[in-house]
Amino acid sequence: MKISFSSWFNLLKFKQDNFNGLIKELWRDTKLRWFFLSSIFLNIIIWITAVLINLKGQENVITLHHNIYFGITLIGDPRKVYFIPFLGLIIITVNLIFAQIIKKQERFFIYIFAVSSLLINIFLLLGMASIVLINFR
Repeated sequence: MKISFSSWFNLLKFKQDNFNGLIKELWRDTKLRWFFLSSIFLNIIIWITAVLINLKGQENVITLHHNIYFGITLIGDPRKVYFIPFLGLIIITVNLIFAQIIKKQERFFIYIFAVSSLLINIFLLLGMASIVLINFR
């Protein structure tokens, strides 16, 4: 089975056109635009916080999780903090893909995906804030 380069290129071009169509459709709807732009903005803040944690951490180990009942429950390398913003970016991407899949069926679910991206990034930002407060207070 021989697959030519042109067929792969056509497939990628088709996917890019679909993605561009989704972005244009989301940009036209004001609510969706603000939900997704807010999610991306919060994710950028989370990335900046993760970089600052790695730059300010003089030690090789930082506290990654603290519990009021048991105290420190997870310590580790400061580079493990990068998982939090990466998770937020994955969630935004997956929600955009789901929005692309169901855009013609039900518009309500696109709003659910947009709001969930925003809420999850808010909670991830709160988690990063707790890491900063625990380690650098």
